[in-house]
Amino acid sequence: MRLFLKKGLGLLLVVMLLWLILTSYITVAEAAPPAKNVVLFIGDGMGYGHLTLGRIFKGNALTVDGFKYNGTVSTYPNDPVEKWVTDSSAAATAIATGVKTYNSAISVDVNKKPVETILEIAQKKGKATGLVTTTRITHATPAAFAAHNVDRDAENEIAVDMLNHKVDVLLGGGKQHFISKEQGGKREDGRDLIAEAKKMGYTVVENRDEMLKVTRGKLLGLFKMSHLSFEIDRDSGREPSLAEMTKKAIEILSKDKDGFFLMVEGGRIDHASHIHDGAVVARDVLAFDEAVKVALDFAKGRNDTLVIVTADHETGGLSIGGYGQYNFEPEVLKLQKNSIEEVIAPKLTPDNIKQVFSNYLGIEDLTIDEMILMLNAFKEKDKNPSAVVNAVADIMSKRALLGWTSTAHTGADVPVMAYGPYAETFTGHIDNTDIFKLMVQAIGLKIYR
Repeated sequence: MRLFLKKGLGLLLVVMLLWLILTSYITVAEAAPPAKNVVLFIGDGMGYGHLTLGRIFKGNALTVDGFKYNGTVSTYPNDPVEKWVTDSSAAATAIATGVKTYNSAISVDVNKKPVETILEIAQKKGKATGLVTTTRITHATPAAFAAHNVDRDAENEIAVDMLNHKVDVLLGGGKQHFISKEQGGKREDGRDLIAEAKKMGYTVVENRDEMLKVTRGKLLGLFKMSHLSFEIDRDSGREPSLAEMTKKAIEILSKDKDGFFLMVEGGRIDHASHIHDGAVVARDVLAFDEAVKVALDFAKGRNDTLVIVTADHETGGLSIGGYGQYNFEPEVLKLQKNSIEEVIAPKLTPDNIKQVFSNYLGIEDLTIDEMILMLNAFKEKDKNPSAVVNAVADIMSKRALLGWTSTAHTGADVPVMAYGPYAETFTGHIDNTDIFKLMVQAIGLKIYR
C-alpha cells in the first residue's frame, strides 16, 4: 500500500511539474511574440573605452546607457594564424551567419562555402531589408550581410552581389565600386552598376537632399566615392548623418506589412581608432548614438521591434587615462576642429606647424619636444606616409592623457545591449555567433546551426 502511494505521489509530482513547465512556456510565448522588425547596430571597433569617451564628451550620458538588457560579447575568429583577434569581415560574418570563419572572409565558412545570412533569412520570411553605413557600402561589415566572397577586398564583385540580393535600402559610400574607370570609378569590367540599379527599380541618390525626398520603393544612396566623411568633417548640407540615413531607412522599410531587418554600421569609429584620433572617435560615437536614438524612438510605444546594439571588435586598446597618470583631459580634444588624417595633416608643412596647430587643434604652446617630433615626422614621410598623421595624433593623445595599446584591433570583449521583444536574451556573456542565433529566434524561427 505504501509503495502504491509513493508511486502515485511521484506520478502526481511529475504531472504537476510538466503542467508548470507547459503553462510557464505558454505564458512566455504569449508575452513575447516574434519580433516583426529587427534593427541591428554595429559600432565598428567600438569597445567600452570608446563608449566612455563618447559619454564624457556628451556630458556623461548616452542613449545606449538607457538599455535595460546588456551583456558582453567575445569576438575571436576561426583563423589558423590570427586566432584571437578578428577583422571586421570575420566578425560581421559571425554576427550575420552564426558561423566563425577566417579573417577577410565575407559570409563564407573556413572551407570558403557560402553561409546563409540573417538578411537572406529575413527576405525568405517576406521582410524588407536594409543596410546603412558610414563606410563604403561594399566594405566588410555591410558586405557580410548581403554578399558572399572569399576576400573582403573584392569590392567590385561584392557590389554586384549586393545588388543581386535586391536589398531594399542601401545607404553609404563606395560609389567607386559601382562605376567604371572611364567614369572615375574602379570597375575594370566597364559596367555601370548605378544604371543597372535604376533598371532594377532603385531610386539612386547622391546627396542628403535627394535622399530626404524619397519616401518609398527601393533606394540606393552612394554619397561619396569611398567612405563617408568623419562626423567632425561632414558637410551637413551634402552628406546625410548616420541618424538621418537610419531614419530614412526605417521610414521606407516599415511600410512592408511583414516587417523588416535593418543593419546600421558606425563604420568610421574603427578608422579613427586605428590612427588614435580621439576627438574624431568621440564624435563618431556620438553620431552612432544619435542613430540608435532614432531606432529607439521608432520602437518605443510598440511591441514588435527588437533593437540591438553591439560592435564587431575593439580597435586601438583605448583607455580613458594613460601615460602613467591618474587623469584625463577631454578639453584638449574638444578644441580639435577637424580630423587629423583627412583635413589637418594634409595642411601641414614644416613651415606652418605652429599656425595649423593653433587654427585646427587649439594648441598655442607647442613644446620644443613636440616641434622636434613634428619635424622628424616630415623627414620620415617619404618612407612612412603616415608619419605626420601619427605624430599629430601622438601629441594630442599625450596632452589629453588618452591611452592606446595598438594601432590594430584587439581581442577585448565588446558590449551588446537590446530593447524590445526577446531583448532579455542578450544578457550575460555571449559569443558573436550567438547574436545571429538570438535574432533568428526573435523573428520566430528555430536555431538550426
